[in-house]
Amino acid sequence: MLTLLVALTLSQPKPAPIDATSFRDKLLVLTDGQGHYIALDPAAPTGETTFTGDGKVFAKVVVGGGGRNGEASWNVSMWDPRVRNGGNSPASIDMKDSGKLYSVTCARKTTALSAVPKDDAKKLLEGATFVPPLWTRYPEKLLRDDAGVYYLVDRFRSADPSDRRDFRVFAGPKGKMKQLPLKDVVDDAQGMILSTKNGNLRLITGTDGKLEGKWIQGKVTTPLVEVPLDNYDTGRMVYMDLGPYSGQRLGTPCDDFM
Repeated sequence: MLTLLVALTLSQPKPAPIDATSFRDKLLVLTDGQGHYIALDPAAPTGETTFTGDGKVFAKVVVGGGGRNGEASWNVSMWDPRVRNGGNSPASIDMKDSGKLYSVTCARKTTALSAVPKDDAKKLLEGATFVPPLWTRYPEKLLRDDAGVYYLVDRFRSADPSDRRDFRVFAGPKGKMKQLPLKDVVDDAQGMILSTKNGNLRLITGTDGKLEGKWIQGKVTTPLVEVPLDNYDTGRMVYMDLGPYSGQRLGTPCDDFM
């Protein structure tokens, strides 16, 4: 697994640093002793100041939730679509036994962590750079024809729902998808038309509210079915098996702990 998660930069812009002055001294630093670190506020582990990195650069982790039992234990669940086990996504950081036990879990693999001594952690954090989440792509739509050819549309990932830009189109069989150079994009309330040098991908909302997908190449029109992106099986396939995202680091602890 580790051989797949090499650092690639495909369309990933270099993130601007975060000013950590207001929260840096609150962070607990955890490590596996192999150069991998997680930093978070133990008083608010499910908050906005959870990071992962190599000790030099810490990327913000997208936290999905979690909970705590007083000072005895807490749990932080993380976004990572590559991780699936038993119908859910158990990517988590855990504290148990009142701080005696720390661990990170990615699917079925749990790795023990230890707390870095406060003085060493302070020195480490003062010399580190903090950056926003590394992953900046958002899978918009996934479709497939009857021959097993997939069509993936993605765009720039932003916290602003109206920020819809930098679209890309990939097409091909699972594991062999290629990016198609875009010539034009129509994106409105009726759907999308993505014109590429290879053909046109039409994603139009029908009168019944369902998506009608078509791949038009010359005079040939191929109907497409939508593959829902809102389940773990599809999410894992998109990030692990289809091809466009394979091998890219997502900026979660599971980059190093799977």
